[in-house]
Amino acid sequence: MSGLRQRMAWLHTWAGLWVCWLAFAIFLTGTLSVFVDPISDWMRPEQAQESAQMQFTGPLDHASQLHHGLRYLQQHAAESKMWELWPRAGKEQFQVFWLNAQGMYEDAHLSSATGAALREDAGAVRDTLGGMHFVEFHHALHAGTAGLWIVGAASAAMLVALISGVITHKRIFQDFFTFRPAKGQRSWLDAHNLAGVLTLPFLFMIVYSGLAISWSTYMPAISWAQQLRTGDEAYTREYGPEIKSSGQPGVLTPLEPLVRLAEATFHSPVYALVVNHPGDAAMTVQVYSTTSPDTQQGNLLSKRGMMKFDGVSGALLETEMPHRAPSNGARATMVTLDELHRLHFAGAVIRWIYFVAGMAGTAMMATGAILFMVKRRQRALNEFGASTQRVYRLIDVLNVASIAGLSLACIAFLWSNRLIPLALDERHEWEVAAFFGAWAAALLHAALRPVTQAWREQLWAGAALCAALPLLNLATTGQHLLTYLAQRDLERAAVELTAIGMGAVLAFAAIRTGQRKTVASAAVRKAVP
Repeated sequence: MSGLRQRMAWLHTWAGLWVCWLAFAIFLTGTLSVFVDPISDWMRPEQAQESAQMQFTGPLDHASQLHHGLRYLQQHAAESKMWELWPRAGKEQFQVFWLNAQGMYEDAHLSSATGAALREDAGAVRDTLGGMHFVEFHHALHAGTAGLWIVGAASAAMLVALISGVITHKRIFQDFFTFRPAKGQRSWLDAHNLAGVLTLPFLFMIVYSGLAISWSTYMPAISWAQQLRTGDEAYTREYGPEIKSSGQPGVLTPLEPLVRLAEATFHSPVYALVVNHPGDAAMTVQVYSTTSPDTQQGNLLSKRGMMKFDGVSGALLETEMPHRAPSNGARATMVTLDELHRLHFAGAVIRWIYFVAGMAGTAMMATGAILFMVKRRQRALNEFGASTQRVYRLIDVLNVASIAGLSLACIAFLWSNRLIPLALDERHEWEVAAFFGAWAAALLHAALRPVTQAWREQLWAGAALCAALPLLNLATTGQHLLTYLAQRDLERAAVELTAIGMGAVLAFAAIRTGQRKTVASAAVRKAVP
């Protein structure tokens, strides 16, 4: 009977192999999501760079916007069970939101001077998901709840692979300092071990926190139990069950004194006001603060401050200071895991650390998938009997399409942002279609070409698209890297510089692939039974 380490090695190999392609996609897009805001800004070249936030010196005058916002909501959403206002002192317009009869959000942009609804000019800024495309794919594969379950299953398998990998390696700390280049299989194993050991704490944290923050999907019995106990669907996001309306009419208290008190308490401008069950005697008003690097001051949690008032009397019911953990231990743990995963708190330095660690973890998955086939090109293990060579060919195709092909699809998504006509309806959907279309084309290409040529051609294609991205931007928008640097628009400049850097990495990989002797899967020597 084999020992524990041998059993874990088998588990590590096969659990890792069958999820590595999906895990690679989740990790690569998740790593790109670290810079969701810079990517979104680059993909909206018509949008002006936001000016630096003014230092807060005291409560602001929101009276006119609050008056106009409430009047609009009373006229257009009198039956809604939730109103939300986003006052912005000194701005020419502001937004209001409400829940319609179907429980979906609707919104309107209002003039600060007159309260009139303003028509959104769809052509002013191009319709794009921006960096949120990578966030949505990383989170749920653009497939809703079904995608979230698939990502959860892959994450659980990833934890199994990580744990079994730790048990398998005898010299886990020595592996951290070992890399022997130009040694074939040995080099791939060293690269896999080095990337794995280097990022091990990060990988455990990011995979576990990703599972934990989606607990309500993976453990729906909690919501079901609440429904069985009370007959009402549980509101499980953060604050427990939603407060019921009383069915009795009530008059909303003036909002401006509540906003002034909240701004004086939090020492920051108001971000939003939420009126729950407007017009009901049980209505409440929640005033949320704005967060910024000034208010963060080294705190881990980016949580907004919130003051809750009785909507009729105006009495203060509850105060939650910004950046403070909830008093409930379980919720405090969940909020902390959410922050560690989503990086709301992080500045540029921490985001770059996450980016480098994420890329190293992504490289670990790629080298693991490649190592599987490198070993079997040297000596086929006949795991699948007569079908072994066909399965090996399938794994080769999936390796190329999942690693080189996905990299090509990600840069193709940025290209589509500049090439798709601005006036096209649902333009953001066409950009997402371009991403999946490029990925599907990479899969077809990998299936039709010999494996080494497929690797080399897709890597070179990705490198060329990355290197030429600044030229495409110049040709289509007139903007370029030097302009960004002159305007101190460092985020947009960083997008193009990072694309050039990634292009160099892909070109290096293509050159190295071209230097290796081509070995077709059909020439793999069969092991003697």
